[in-house]
Amino acid sequence: MKKLLLIQPNYRSVYSYAGSQTATPIYPPLGLAYIAAIARQHGFPVKIIEANALGLSHEQIKKEINDFNPDFVAMSASSSMMDEVEKLAKLCPANVKVILGGIHASSMPGEVLRDYPRIDLVVRREGEETIVELLNEKSYSEIRGVSYRDKSGKIIHNLDSTFIDDLDSLPFPARDLLPMEKYFSFEARQYPIDYIVTGRGCPYKCTFCADFITSGRKLRIRSAANIVAEVEYLVKEYGVKEIDFQDDNFTYYADRVFEFCELMIKKGLNKKIIWKVANGVRCDKLTLPMLKKMRHAGCYMLSLGIESGNQEILNKMKKAETLQDIKNAAIWCRKVGIETRGLFIFGNLGENRKTMEDTIRFAKSIPLDTATFHICIPMPKTEYWEIIQRDGKFLDVGWKGYTAYSTGAFIHGNVTPELMSEMQKKAYREFYIRPSFIMRRLLRLKTLKDVALTFKGGMEVLKFANKH
Repeated sequence: MKKLLLIQPNYRSVYSYAGSQTATPIYPPLGLAYIAAIARQHGFPVKIIEANALGLSHEQIKKEINDFNPDFVAMSASSSMMDEVEKLAKLCPANVKVILGGIHASSMPGEVLRDYPRIDLVVRREGEETIVELLNEKSYSEIRGVSYRDKSGKIIHNLDSTFIDDLDSLPFPARDLLPMEKYFSFEARQYPIDYIVTGRGCPYKCTFCADFITSGRKLRIRSAANIVAEVEYLVKEYGVKEIDFQDDNFTYYADRVFEFCELMIKKGLNKKIIWKVANGVRCDKLTLPMLKKMRHAGCYMLSLGIESGNQEILNKMKKAETLQDIKNAAIWCRKVGIETRGLFIFGNLGENRKTMEDTIRFAKSIPLDTATFHICIPMPKTEYWEIIQRDGKFLDVGWKGYTAYSTGAFIHGNVTPELMSEMQKKAYREFYIRPSFIMRRLLRLKTLKDVALTFKGGMEVLKFANKH
């Protein structure tokens, strides 16, 4: 019986919110937990090393690898984590097959196998079914969705795997293999907190987004009943009091949102937990009746995927959304009592100083409770990445430079790292150092823990905004 070891690398050593590890949320690796659950369902021994949440050293990770003695070690990583992935792969004994999945591996499988000799296999797109086939010792040549080296060293890319249409058929993530007490966000209202994914894929074609590489252009969703069943499970088994839905398209299908909310209310779960969608929802998919129902069902916060405060830039990004859509969403959320966080990006396609100034002004003009301002990092094989490859210049910053709080990784038109960094810091200063914002923040504090976390997060953001 083949044994599978999954490793969550320590992303806090590379990526940090506003330049601070202490303010950086610690999320459970749900992708790995799904793979662990499906592998275990098929009878295979499996373990997860959560190096990020536990802050494990390489020496500690190596000991755990040797103690478990796996046949396969699998990791998933974004581009910024590739240096760390390489180090972790080298900790594995020579007889262990090392697998890499995730967006970077799916977008650049040939480059990964060429540049990282200790990585034996790349699993492209979704990994659940492919991992099971590998554990069942099916010949590599017969497994769709894998890239590998043959005996001669030639890199082979098999046909893409098919996406899982029935997401309800998947077991819930193997949370019993994770240190659930370690997951944290300074924005959370209640603990324990947990996270749920309710869909995969996206039908939109935003130039900067890489989600389609692993999840496809078709939105596949879990049923409202299946989602609520997971909520009930988390409340019963882990005493969860707050849930963060990690979806880009949670509100895409209005009927599902209303059904989900009705079930939450009917089962009394809206009295037991609060919830938010912090990964970003589309503003054009929100309506006042929907938001009222969500608030009744326990929703207290939504992140709005705004990106830019300039309509021309939104159009160039293929966002398929208007500034009026965004204004309406922010106003309606305030009206029903749902907090909002605006998600903005500097350095979008076609940007210049004026359009970035427009974004700062827009962010301050609508009723947002908080905001994040990221530097654009075009991920490999996205449309924006291809445009920069053709018409601009990528800088030699290494994969570690591919984070939203880096100094920038490219030049295109009027967009430079210096301009993006300058505007990012200006945005944080102008948005947060306002009497109206400070007063609203103070009024929501209820406990000493709220005070401590808010103070810590605020100090880290201000320190970053004033860093030269």
